[in-house]
Amino acid sequence: EPVKRVPLVHQVEDQIEKLIKEEAYAPGTKLPTEMELVSRGTIREAFRYLQAKGVVELITGKGAFVAAQRNLENPEALIWLVKNEQDLKNVIDLRCAIEPLAARLAAERCDDALAAELKAIHEEFTKNADTKNYKKLAELDEQFHNKIVDNCGNDFAVDIIRRLNESMKDFRETTFKISQNIQDAITPHRNVMRAIIAHDAAKAEREMRKHVERVGENLSLNISSVSSHSSPN
Repeated sequence: EPVKRVPLVHQVEDQIEKLIKEEAYAPGTKLPTEMELVSRGTIREAFRYLQAKGVVELITGKGAFVAAQRNLENPEALIWLVKNEQDLKNVIDLRCAIEPLAARLAAERCDDALAAELKAIHEEFTKNADTKNYKKLAELDEQFHNKIVDNCGNDFAVDIIRRLNESMKDFRETTFKISQNIQDAITPHRNVMRAIIAHDAAKAEREMRKHVERVGENLSLNISSVSSHSSPN
């Protein structure tokens, strides 16, 4: 094969998928874990991407197997999440450190204007939840979180979150392509909003931390949804 301008792991991924199709391997066929001139680490990573596509099943302690056909909601979104997992977790860790504090400070400073703005954004998000308009939902999610940080009175927090938003844009749009992630944002947003409006700083901090941690949990669940813990047929 000629050298392609794509990472080696994705070349290997394409070759394995091509091999499965050309050889018409049946579901449950075990795949080799070594290939000539390619490291085991590269093979493992390629298998992981193929697992996200539903092409391969990885079974702990047994290896990689051709997957039975199954339906996954928006496999393209899942593949993107798998490929960007570590960067996304790093961003979520930073959000978990900053946004709960911002929510506490915003609750202490909340006025009628902020209360009205948060209510309007939350209402719009809820109204759009069933439309699955992931771009609109991503915009509203960013607005909701920005509104809180912008009103926390800490310019450093504002600057950090604005920078993180650049890294979060694609993630926000991608995560809302998964229906459950949309639903799992509604109640946490409402809880955070109510605590801020009630000037309950401790609860606002607690609810925001729970919310951001839930975002991280959903990321892990979305990625693990492509895994199979059952034995191959």
